[in-house]
Amino acid sequence: MKDPDKRIIDFEDELPSIAAPSDRSLLNEAVETYKIPLETLEKLTGIGRIDLEAYASGDSDLDHLEAGHRSSALGLIAFLGMGINTPAILPEDRLRVIMNGLTEQFGLTPETLALHSGVEPSDAERFLAGRRVAAEKRFKLSVGVLFLYFLIYRRNDL
Repeated sequence: MKDPDKRIIDFEDELPSIAAPSDRSLLNEAVETYKIPLETLEKLTGIGRIDLEAYASGDSDLDHLEAGHRSSALGLIAFLGMGINTPAILPEDRLRVIMNGLTEQFGLTPETLALHSGVEPSDAERFLAGRRVAAEKRFKLSVGVLFLYFLIYRRNDL
């Protein structure tokens, strides 16, 4: 007697494999599609222009770089090569993540973020809770929070 609760699904066709873009192709996308000059990538990553060109053309794997540095640099290049303006991640979600990060890492409250943005604390709290906030207030919040983020992470220059 067969078990009526046992369910087996047979697939006739295999699922197509999805190839992730390579770091090399993402570097080329960053330069060609998103118009990020190699000089800028050199400043952002600490990898020299000649090395970046050699990597882009396939003449180097950047094996001479320390693994952690190479990984971090290629991770940044990957984001730039995919384009940060993707419909998969809404701008509001990006801002919410930054706000939560500032709260968790530095103890900044929604009130502090609001005061630096020129909005009411209740607006920042509503925004963080995923509730509706007027477009003008979202704009002010994003500019204030991103500038605050810039100031905090620029502290390495001090």
